[in-house]
Amino acid sequence: MPKQNSNLRLRIVPDADTTQPSTKRARIAVRMHHPNPLFERWLQEMIAKAEERNTMGRIPLQKALESLRMFPLPLASGRDCYILAHFGRTICEALDQKLRAHVANGGETLGSCREVVERVLNDRREGHYRELLPEDLDLGDTEDEMEPCAGTSSEPAEQVVNIRDPKVILLVDTAETIGKSKSNLDRTLKALQQNHVEHEVRRLSVGDFLWIVRDDTGAEFILPYVVERKRMDDLASSIKDGRFHEQKFRLKQCGLANVIYLIEHLGNNRQVGVPASTLSQAALNTFVQDFTVKYTENHLHTVLYLATMTGLLGKNVKNKTFQNIANQLGEATKDFNLSHSTIPLIAFETFNKQSSKTRACTVKEIFMKQLLQVKLLTIEKVNAIVERYPTPRKLFLAFERCTSEAEKERLLNLPYGPAKRNIGLKLSKIVYQLFMSDVYQR
Repeated sequence: MPKQNSNLRLRIVPDADTTQPSTKRARIAVRMHHPNPLFERWLQEMIAKAEERNTMGRIPLQKALESLRMFPLPLASGRDCYILAHFGRTICEALDQKLRAHVANGGETLGSCREVVERVLNDRREGHYRELLPEDLDLGDTEDEMEPCAGTSSEPAEQVVNIRDPKVILLVDTAETIGKSKSNLDRTLKALQQNHVEHEVRRLSVGDFLWIVRDDTGAEFILPYVVERKRMDDLASSIKDGRFHEQKFRLKQCGLANVIYLIEHLGNNRQVGVPASTLSQAALNTFVQDFTVKYTENHLHTVLYLATMTGLLGKNVKNKTFQNIANQLGEATKDFNLSHSTIPLIAFETFNKQSSKTRACTVKEIFMKQLLQVKLLTIEKVNAIVERYPTPRKLFLAFERCTSEAEKERLLNLPYGPAKRNIGLKLSKIVYQLFMSDVYQR
């Protein structure tokens, strides 16, 4: 009996094709149990040594180990671990030292997720190989490759983007080139050059950093990742002037699957005008709202994170199918991750127009922006309200149908978010008074 790959779980799922009833296809669900077993083992050894010495170093190591176990893809080096939470320079350099020693002693490293999957699927001794073949096909002794039948593509021809040699390019927003932030941009560009990151400066309608690839004709398409960078003083300022919620609203509406909210520390002695507890709560709320929240220690750490992300994306777009999803933005990228064989793209110009502040908005979108100005009304609470009452008129008519003042005041005490907690009677009453009062009291 051949040895199974204990680190990989494959599941072959029949996939019915309604457009080609005679065609049998299969979807391969892949999950790696421990995509980074070497790094996990070395971190455990480092934790054990820290516990023997009874040092506080075991705490960040334990947090780093938990973060690594949650990451679904193989990492090629300790430096790549910079993209994960709780991984600082010291831990990453220690892992790289152990990796170099491991390779020097003749040890093997785990290949990429795609390489591992293909190796298992193409092993004729394993059951997955025969499971993927048509029932009436005689294998015989030939090893000739089967040519694909015409007309069996699962994607419409006009939706597929042809990219023979995808190259990932980091885009940096030009908004930082004016005023007091220009020196910061110059530092960022210089640091990116020193880390050999291919990048360009563009005017971005949303976010501070994006990644693009170019197709064979030179057209530019955005990968489903966007980074909003906030230094601690910028975060405090946006909370005080109300931009915090508006910017997060636009990021959530941009349609990209992975929105990364990067918070950059300024140092322990820097005052930003907002209590540290308020900043921590804002970051926690952002995480709960399905953003990826990443803390960096300083400007250099931010650049290293961007460099590592660029390298990771560059490795994982090889040998993939690219699909233009301009007509279904949002839904097509909602459940995307890098392990998928198809990568959704959107043309850069189309994305910039759809995400622009000056684009024509629907009544529902303007209504949502209006509600977000109410203190303590978060994106999840506003979504719950507009899902039930998508326009101010419908909300007004709902208030009019209520038979008592108490019923009007509790009308918007609706469940929201994954936990289905209620918005609250106080906020419900505030919105009612905002829309239905003839006179506003201070």
